[in-house]
Amino acid sequence: MISIVVTVYNLGNYIECCLKSIIMQTYMDIEVIVVDDGSTDNSARICDEYAARDSRVKVIHQENSGIVRARKNGLLASRGEYIGFVDGDDWIEPEMYEKLYRALTDENVQVSMCGRIEEMGDLSRRVCQGIEAGRYGRNELLTQVFPRMIVKEGFFEWGIYPGYWDKLFSRCTLEPHLMNEDDRIVMGEDAAGVYPCLLSAESIYIMQDCLYHYRQSSNSMVKKKVADYESERLRFKVLYQSVNEIFSKAADNLLADQWLLYVLFLMIPRADVLYAGIEKLDYLFPFPEVKRGERVIIYGAGLYGTRLYRYLKDTGFCDVVAIADRDYARLKDDDMNVISPEEIDDHIYDAVVVASSYQHTRDAIIADLNQKLKCNRIYGFDMDEVLSERTRVAFGLNQTGK
Repeated sequence: MISIVVTVYNLGNYIECCLKSIIMQTYMDIEVIVVDDGSTDNSARICDEYAARDSRVKVIHQENSGIVRARKNGLLASRGEYIGFVDGDDWIEPEMYEKLYRALTDENVQVSMCGRIEEMGDLSRRVCQGIEAGRYGRNELLTQVFPRMIVKEGFFEWGIYPGYWDKLFSRCTLEPHLMNEDDRIVMGEDAAGVYPCLLSAESIYIMQDCLYHYRQSSNSMVKKKVADYESERLRFKVLYQSVNEIFSKAADNLLADQWLLYVLFLMIPRADVLYAGIEKLDYLFPFPEVKRGERVIIYGAGLYGTRLYRYLKDTGFCDVVAIADRDYARLKDDDMNVISPEEIDDHIYDAVVVASSYQHTRDAIIADLNQKLKCNRIYGFDMDEVLSERTRVAFGLNQTGK
């Protein structure tokens, strides 16, 4: 039996699509453990209705305790030899678990995984794992996978995506790592369990098929303001230190180095609340050549660019002239001054900062802007600044943990 754990919190608009895609799987020997994490909308009712119609569906209602505890409780209630996960706002292809199961059993591995289809409104993008498809035994894991498992190359490019939900695990491989996760982790919780699990595996299989539909929401947590800064910093400190302790024991510290990059990847877009003393800097982190009070144009109205725009507008740290994006037409109704990249030189500004967390994207944008704009002050992340001891201390990621 395959046990599929579904976590739900106020997903009344999406949970029916999710559950329908699971019960319609071509592999039918499944149980579906739905964990309602204290929803206050109609999610609980919809989940109960599915349980009443299909004996394979079991619903657990719990007080709101976070996704880590929800997954643990789902695992504890499950009976399957193999464990999969689906987030309640996503959906899956009909043959997903049949293909993952066949790969896992036919190839005699402990974890199988597929690619995903990223869904953003009417746009869909197929994304495979960053490591080539195939079977990897322990020797291949040590030499070919672990050196690029989290960060394949650059800042930031995935090796193996950290999600629980695009994978099928043997219970004995998954259980100790999921149950060992700290319940306080609310960001990076997938990576905190998945990567240690893969580190302990004797073998894995990577498929090219993209079978999981991952819904990307414009209301991501990265855009939300945080009321309790100290609690937010503590959560990231717990995330970093709990996994770093595991990886630091691995050969050559390769995974510990990658783990630091991953946590920085999460924290940089949230630097407005996570970087201690950011208000005292005389430059804009992580763009040290952009000084306080300068006129800037932000390139990129995604999650990071939006948050950076609002931070600078709220604090006046820099004078934000506009935010440029190729998708400017769709974003015109937002509460930001979004312009086309072709309009940048119609404005008076001192510098352009490229607000993308992905190096390949940043490099391509900077190369394009250098050809088109009169200004030669176009900046991406300064990686010396990102990796400096000063940055680690400000984020609370120094080795002493202080």
